[in-house]
Amino acid sequence: MTHRCHNRDFLLKTDLDRREYIRLMWEAHKRWDLSVLSYIVTSNHVHMLLASRKLEEMGGFMGQVSGGMSRFYNRRKGRLGSFWEGRYRATLIQDGAHLSRCLFYIAMNMVRAGVVRHPREWDWSSHHELCGGRQRYRLLDIDRLLNKLMIPSEEEFLTWYEKTIADILTRRRNLRREPWWSSSSIVGDLDFVSGFVENRRRDDIVSLDNETFYI
Repeated sequence: MTHRCHNRDFLLKTDLDRREYIRLMWEAHKRWDLSVLSYIVTSNHVHMLLASRKLEEMGGFMGQVSGGMSRFYNRRKGRLGSFWEGRYRATLIQDGAHLSRCLFYIAMNMVRAGVVRHPREWDWSSHHELCGGRQRYRLLDIDRLLNKLMIPSEEEFLTWYEKTIADILTRRRNLRREPWWSSSSIVGDLDFVSGFVENRRRDDIVSLDNETFYI
């Protein structure tokens, strides 16, 4: 999921507002039948990986969080008007390698933007929980994430996750913008994508850097 602030303004620029967004996520995930796998709250947009078997659960979750954030901000600022730039954008992502690439794309968001040098320097993301850091309220469904990544244990995940982060930072690879995570409908291999868009034209399905996605 990707949701941008109205006119891409920096409406989430304060610690207070970013903390409130994460608190709203924690409240909403207890109500709706879904799992939060990863997230980052930046100054003007949010990214998150969600898993659910029911689209209406995701819609309910996003409605509760987005609506709550709008009311909180407008009440605090004495403001009227839209907080979000329309409806959030949802992209279906294939489990395994494609999901793992998106996981790191989210983690590196503020490094890619030049705001921080390491994901651990940005407090408003899932990075610390993914690294096994102690959390007062655990938001992520780590078991479901490991299942979707096909990694057998938290220990193996932690080793792999930290090694991959270090490799990305050292080699400066995968730090360019990859717009398909927030602009495409489906990301996966050709068989996965074709299964959902078999009635579409073949030139709607695009492959790039081992990613296949449907626009």
